[in-house]
Amino acid sequence: MQRIITITILLIAAFVNGQSNAQESPYRPVRINQDITLDGKLNEPEWKQAEVIRDFMQVDPYAGAFPTEETNCYILFTDEFLYVGVQAFDRDPSRLFRIGLERDFDISKDDDVAFVVDTYNDKSSGLVFCTNTLNARWDEEFTSDGGNENENYNTFWDAASNVDSAGYTVEFKIPFSSLRFQSTDTVTMGFRFVRLIKRKSEFLVYPKCDIKIDNPYFKVSLGREMIFTGLKTHKPFYIIPYAIAGFQQNSQLNAAGTNYETVNEWMPRKNFSSDETVDKIISNIGADVKYGLSKNFTLDFTVNTDFAQAEVDNRIINLSKYEVNLPEKRGFFLESRNYLGYSFATGTQMFISRSIGRENNQVVPIVTGARVTGKTKGWQMGFLEMQTKGISDAGIEPHNFFVFRTRKDVDKYGSFVVAILTNRYNTNSCQTSGQTIGWDIVQFLNRQVVLVGGMVGTFRNLNFTPTGSRFFSNPMYYELALFRSAREGWFYTLQGDCIGKDFNPEMGFIAENDLWNANVGFGHQFKASDASPIQYYSLSTNTNFKAKISSGTTETRYVDLTSEITWKSGAYLSITPISWQEDRIFDAFQLGNSIVIAPELYSMLTANVTFAGPKNKRLYGLLNATYGKFYGGDRTSVSPSLTLNFTSHLSAAVDYEFNHILFPNHYSIVGDGLFETNLVRLNLSYYFSSKFSVKLFTQYEDLSNEVSSNLRLRYNPKEGTDLFIVFNQGLNTNRNIYNPHKSTISQQAVTIKFIKTIGV
Repeated sequence: MQRIITITILLIAAFVNGQSNAQESPYRPVRINQDITLDGKLNEPEWKQAEVIRDFMQVDPYAGAFPTEETNCYILFTDEFLYVGVQAFDRDPSRLFRIGLERDFDISKDDDVAFVVDTYNDKSSGLVFCTNTLNARWDEEFTSDGGNENENYNTFWDAASNVDSAGYTVEFKIPFSSLRFQSTDTVTMGFRFVRLIKRKSEFLVYPKCDIKIDNPYFKVSLGREMIFTGLKTHKPFYIIPYAIAGFQQNSQLNAAGTNYETVNEWMPRKNFSSDETVDKIISNIGADVKYGLSKNFTLDFTVNTDFAQAEVDNRIINLSKYEVNLPEKRGFFLESRNYLGYSFATGTQMFISRSIGRENNQVVPIVTGARVTGKTKGWQMGFLEMQTKGISDAGIEPHNFFVFRTRKDVDKYGSFVVAILTNRYNTNSCQTSGQTIGWDIVQFLNRQVVLVGGMVGTFRNLNFTPTGSRFFSNPMYYELALFRSAREGWFYTLQGDCIGKDFNPEMGFIAENDLWNANVGFGHQFKASDASPIQYYSLSTNTNFKAKISSGTTETRYVDLTSEITWKSGAYLSITPISWQEDRIFDAFQLGNSIVIAPELYSMLTANVTFAGPKNKRLYGLLNATYGKFYGGDRTSVSPSLTLNFTSHLSAAVDYEFNHILFPNHYSIVGDGLFETNLVRLNLSYYFSSKFSVKLFTQYEDLSNEVSSNLRLRYNPKEGTDLFIVFNQGLNTNRNIYNPHKSTISQQAVTIKFIKTIGV
């Protein structure tokens, strides 16, 4: 009896201790009276005044284990800055991975540390600041407790590091003007730390958490609170002008259709003015303004929004019957993604910023626009208003775009309710418009199970009269889903969607409408023994069913069986030996220049293998292979990729995609049923320093028989100041097969862009 009592007392003590660890007393950063010298050495006496944070745990490769290397962290602050110091001990600093030099470096390739801060203490949204041993910086904002990340976010902050015989130390210097928080006498924020020891593929986190929680790194609901007193409100006010100079040369077919001729253009025009000289000047200058309306809300205003993106889109071999939703690359829109985004699990998005300023595959000038984003008392809000200019020669009308999206946090797990309203309005005489109105709820039942439900409607010209049956309106979208994630144990997906045949988000993206969609998947992930080189292995199956609502005709039936293995080195293997799909094509679609997939019901059985090599090496490889039936043809597809980091200054990556599909001859317009493609992408990067880099991105695919290259020089002396020199060129590799023959150079352009951020 006494033994039972003793055991019971020990269990209760362990439970209480576990509870206290999960609910540590708030951290109180020390206020200091003078700025810290940012040298990464932590040698100022003020660091010794701060409470040391050191109780880290492993997440990978041994979840819950003690770290193999010690980490000490400290937090200080002044009226202007938040200072974070990290002492990352390492018994063999000569083996540190020191690769990334550029702004927004790849944080998975280096030894690095990240500071995660929940500025509103809402247990849902926050910011991540990460740096490595080369002073490179990476930051992002996130919502949904780390589930919705915006890696394109950039703000003003700095970091410095120092490597010595004990390991390395880093210092973060973050202006409070770069942080949004509720301004009160006492400000409470949440925080977490993450450290990667690259050669061991070892991820460490603080505070400790349940080892079964999936992707706990940036989950601020698991964070520790910290309390500031007497923080002053700092309203940011920045003016960000830009100027562009450029030359374009295009090869165009002459009016008679007999020959290609070269057309040159200096300083491209947007036709703001009938005077050519004036128009060339005002078309290539513009400005953004960022102003803090309050500590919680920021106004961004833009005039002649910059479209001269330094990066180009990846070429894609699209083998599906659906359109491809390309990612946004324009800086003004990237920053606000988390405040304006709204999507469903199917990939349908109610608002994509690429719908603004691009019509009929042509760039449309944005005359002006404004955006207000912020959060207060648990309400996150984003407003966007943009006006585009019409292009009469291309039949493109001027439009006004409006988006309002709000989100209310519900609980400490990151649950929320979100609503959106969009309006696309033709500002010409016809004044036609299209609206999207919707709401959605994401309810975390615990840290692993989430329930999602929502409905959205799309309308024309403010006509909200429902059409369709009594039970289902044609312009509506309904979704209900239940998900469970787990590092260990069972995981599952239960999802149902109803999409009306008139549902069409004019400012969004949808692959298909008039659809019943049901998806069921489940599996189990097992943890291997500590002695095994394997970390996890899993078995899972997924099924999908689609049918047309209007006719009841079945479109898709799908089932697969998948096994996955993750090694402690970071290597990964996924094998799908059985993937069966029955898919009905309603409208014929074309592959390449000659293959036509006719309307029919197709049955396909395929197998797929994906292997990713260890991530703790300078050489990293990935291989994907698919074999089986494809809409009546026999398919073999192989996609290897290889990345090599020679030094911290030089890296190279090559991606190759090969598709060989043999269809019956009657599929082809020219009588040969072979569809074969080759796509190669080559990335070369050289970093003279963290401020100056050169990148070459070259792509070739034999569908268009064209090589395209993008050479970019970037000089970034400090945050907010950028000089880009960009050279783009397209070459026809088999121009003689065309009649008339194409020019060797299809197009080329040189662009010089300068951006300067001026603090007011």
